[in-house]
Amino acid sequence: MLVHEVLTGRTYEERTERMSRLASSMTVIPVSALVLLSVTGAAQSRPNFSGSWVLVQALRSGPSRGESQPAPAVVSAKIDTISGAAFNCGRQCTITHKGQTLTVDSAQLREVPGQDKSFRAPVVTLDLDGRQATVIDSSDPIPPYRTIPVIAKWQGTSLQVESDLRSDPLFTTQSLSLEGTQLVVVSVRFLNGQRHSEVTLRYAKNAKKT
Repeated sequence: MLVHEVLTGRTYEERTERMSRLASSMTVIPVSALVLLSVTGAAQSRPNFSGSWVLVQALRSGPSRGESQPAPAVVSAKIDTISGAAFNCGRQCTITHKGQTLTVDSAQLREVPGQDKSFRAPVVTLDLDGRQATVIDSSDPIPPYRTIPVIAKWQGTSLQVESDLRSDPLFTTQSLSLEGTQLVVVSVRFLNGQRHSEVTLRYAKNAKKT
């Protein structure tokens, strides 16, 4: 050890102090970098739902309208509109997602008896800041249109849309996410506070529009 100290020109205490400083700097820099990366990554991981979307698949689990007992499994369904839900794209719609707002326009929803043939689904804009707001129930095509109290907020990489109708025995919560190039909308109905049914709608980008 004495030979090594002479060759390096440093005493044992000097080398120990230098190694300690190096260890401290190596510890602080990676931790700071990880914190910065985690914050940046969280913001960048949120998807943008903008585009013209076309329904390609509808799946349902739970009872259909008028049924009391749940279906035994997930089945294909002819569903494109969720009654009483804040978000409805229907068979096709255009979404504009900018910052903390998401607007649904030109939604082609199901037709109901007595509906005016010239009816066009109203434009619905959701604020994504987690505060309660009110939107038009686009699934109700017969005036006067009712409104829905709604809260839209991010949960990881999915957007959670909750209709604030807990006083109503039947209410719906929705989750929007991207799986590959598809928009996936999962709508869960609750009856008297209990999970009742679930509908999953998958959309693909309309190749005819940008």
